[in-house]
Amino acid sequence: MEMRSKSSLLAGLLMVTLFSAPIAALEFEGFGSVSYHKHDVVGEHASRSGEYPEGFTLGGFNLYAFQEIGEGTMAFAEFIIGDYTEEIEMERLWIKRVFSPVFEFKAGLVESPLGYWNRTYHQGGQLLQDSITRPFFLNYEDQDGAIFPMVTVGFEMGGTTPLRHGELDYTMIFGNGMSLNTAGEAHDMDSLHGTDSSEIKINMLADPGDDKLFIFRTAYRFPRFPLQIGLFGMNNPVVESGEGSTAKVEHGDKLIAQTVAGLDLHFSMHGFETIAEYYHIDNDDAVGKVNADPASGYYIHFGYQLTERLKPLYRYVNLDIDETDPYFAYLGIREQEHHVVGLRYDLDESNALKLEVHQMKFSNKTEYHSRLQWAFLMF
Repeated sequence: MEMRSKSSLLAGLLMVTLFSAPIAALEFEGFGSVSYHKHDVVGEHASRSGEYPEGFTLGGFNLYAFQEIGEGTMAFAEFIIGDYTEEIEMERLWIKRVFSPVFEFKAGLVESPLGYWNRTYHQGGQLLQDSITRPFFLNYEDQDGAIFPMVTVGFEMGGTTPLRHGELDYTMIFGNGMSLNTAGEAHDMDSLHGTDSSEIKINMLADPGDDKLFIFRTAYRFPRFPLQIGLFGMNNPVVESGEGSTAKVEHGDKLIAQTVAGLDLHFSMHGFETIAEYYHIDNDDAVGKVNADPASGYYIHFGYQLTERLKPLYRYVNLDIDETDPYFAYLGIREQEHHVVGLRYDLDESNALKLEVHQMKFSNKTEYHSRLQWAFLMF
């Protein structure tokens, strides 16, 4: 991602400082993975894409540290080294003050509270989540299929309070809006995420637009029943970050006024687990005034702990969009559905083997991906 790439040198210098400074109390831990990937494509335009490298792949090394720096004050830093690249990227950096269980305040680069998956598996997902991949439309900003900012630069308020013997969580974020550089060449609409399409920028150093992003989520955990239900919403101003835009707007001008409303749930009992999320996406075109129908994205994920170590899983993902929607055209995103079948085998608490077979269905082609991954945690 362009903005993250610009921070690579800063992150590298910071890491050197952290490791060379005499701070014996600061301890880093890390997640990593090694994978083998193969894919095939059938149908119209059935060409293999460079977006999906075949063969053995290093999935990146996720290095993080959590430190209590004062009474009620914590800080967190996270870097990813070589996630399908040879760069160092800053993934999260925040400081938090806990005033009470009901109210805490956080500032920095934080994970966006969009649904259950991103808040639960944002850090360490290589080992913590059962599947190798995420639901594709919840991919990180520089990955194929991404449509939302999965991290935000700004501040967060939240807390937990008892409610009718259960617990009610709330989180709200106010921060920099996302931007797109639409000054590239024509989008390659024959791929999941076109090679010349715009990429989501989270604007870590400044906000090119005037309006700010706002996200709110609340979740209720039921008493005596292993169910959590969440509601969330987002107001996301999408602005132009390039020069010479094909959309004929200036740097900082609004492209899309995006509003999202959604529902998520998590259920777990007797080894059976279900995770589901639904997103209603309304993209108001601020340039050409295209009146596109709202989009919807949803997934449902099942897993069953067959033995102490073995867990099979299945996930269905669907993205239904209006092809005239300029937001998805900027991103090079197409309407599609995915079927994922997987198997996880825990060698022990620190590492696991995962197998995943992934079918992506488009209007003019079908892609098949098979992956084998060894994910691990280093203490």
